[in-house]
Amino acid sequence: MNTQIMKKPQNKLIKNLTESHSWIGVIISPLLFLIFWAGAVTLFYEEVKQWAVLPQFPVAVQQQELPLQEIVESKLAQHDFDYKEHLMVQMPSEHDPYYKVYLDLVREEGKEDEHGEVVSLLIDPNTGVSVADKEDFFLGDFLYQLHYNLNLPGGTYLVGIISLFFLFALVSGIFIHAKKLFKHFFLYRHDKNRRDKLLDLHNVVGVMTLPFTLMYAISGLVFNLAIIYQIAFVVFIYQGDQDTLFKDAGFTLFDEPQIEKTIDMSGAYQIIDEVRARDDFHLRNVIFYNYGDEAAIIQLRGNDLVNFSQKDEFFYRVKTGELLNKTDISNYNVFRKGREIIATLHFGDFAGVDVRVLYFILSLAICAMIVIGNMLWLDKRALQQNASQRSISIIRGLTLGGCGGLVLATAVAFFIERVLPAAMLNRADWLVYGFVGSLLLAMVLAYIVDDKKRYLAQMILATVVILAVTLVADWILFGAQLTQLWQSGFQSVLAVEVGLLLFICLGLWVVNKLNVFKRLQANNVASTSVFEGS
Repeated sequence: MNTQIMKKPQNKLIKNLTESHSWIGVIISPLLFLIFWAGAVTLFYEEVKQWAVLPQFPVAVQQQELPLQEIVESKLAQHDFDYKEHLMVQMPSEHDPYYKVYLDLVREEGKEDEHGEVVSLLIDPNTGVSVADKEDFFLGDFLYQLHYNLNLPGGTYLVGIISLFFLFALVSGIFIHAKKLFKHFFLYRHDKNRRDKLLDLHNVVGVMTLPFTLMYAISGLVFNLAIIYQIAFVVFIYQGDQDTLFKDAGFTLFDEPQIEKTIDMSGAYQIIDEVRARDDFHLRNVIFYNYGDEAAIIQLRGNDLVNFSQKDEFFYRVKTGELLNKTDISNYNVFRKGREIIATLHFGDFAGVDVRVLYFILSLAICAMIVIGNMLWLDKRALQQNASQRSISIIRGLTLGGCGGLVLATAVAFFIERVLPAAMLNRADWLVYGFVGSLLLAMVLAYIVDDKKRYLAQMILATVVILAVTLVADWILFGAQLTQLWQSGFQSVLAVEVGLLLFICLGLWVVNKLNVFKRLQANNVASTSVFEGS
């Protein structure tokens, strides 16, 4: 008797958790799919950037690089740089041969209190020529921004809130399946009905990706909702002293005024050359403060190549060469170190490409799990007599048009990035228009077309065709450059093409499994036979 009484509240709890799990999953599913899909592609951010840029402006690696000082000062002479602001240079690497220089321009009169225009230049290291504005090749950055802030004002906080609900969905899923978590770990009832198959697939993917999804949910909270506890710390613990908070968190800030006496900056570049020559350190970027003034300071940031997830940072006074502050393995801040470890785990850049490929596969599996979860919700609601047909229609359209449309829109974005001329005005805007337009069209058609399964197959087939055309255009436009890049050691450009080719094969396999075109052909044959018989 007591056992039955104890089971009733427990069963009620599981029932409530199941209902919460279902509804939360359905509500956040479109944006959660977007976050994981864009995140999957963003794992290869550098490779996508190189694929977009390198064929347009190939760099001869055999040539001698120009001195960095000559490059920087030539750009300062060409632009109306605000010397009271900082100047940043992103250094070339073995995979990315360009210098990227960011200049804050002088503000217009009357707008001194506003943030001025920033010019971002992509510079050939051999010639010093600005080949393009870095923002013109927007595909990689666009997908990255979709991942962390949805390209929306306040999107960072929205992604953080979604991460919070996603964490709850994960925890509730663990409680729901706790008893059968290990017993039915690999259970897949292929001989049962459609709902059982979907449920088993959803559960298996959920369990096998659990460490991965928990890490992403928690790191998403840390990155996207950090501002909330930072504000609380500033107000209640630091009494409004934000600078002290940043100092305790390991972030050094230098805000010295100009002395207004000029200085030769050659000493700064000598320090930079010495740091670049180190075998145990990769210099990623340099930030100049008070450039050309006696109060000039340089900030050097990069990766420790010996220790795990160690980002080093050094501040030097240019006039004296004095090391003002450093953050390295012997002098690190525990809070900053913790955040760097979380970031390293989040982006999967702590090992080779194989780890990122594994992350990519897991991300796609989670995307599939999200879609399957929605399908389970739709199947359950379809069996309920009092279920709202409108809500079923909305979720079905969002699942089909939103999730499938995102894949199609990404293919369209790759195509636009490849075929648009490099010198085209507002090039990045056209990429965004193409992505958003194709996504909206896919979503609208998802509500109009009656045969949903056939429409899904058509979307996948359209994606396959667009990717195939992109590959063909790649070789027609840049065949010689692609061959040169391969011979020069930039294999990542062709690796992106291999990835697109694999997606084409995967898409064709899925279309074949859906089997809708064969059934349509069979129906047409049957209809023709009936017509001829009459």
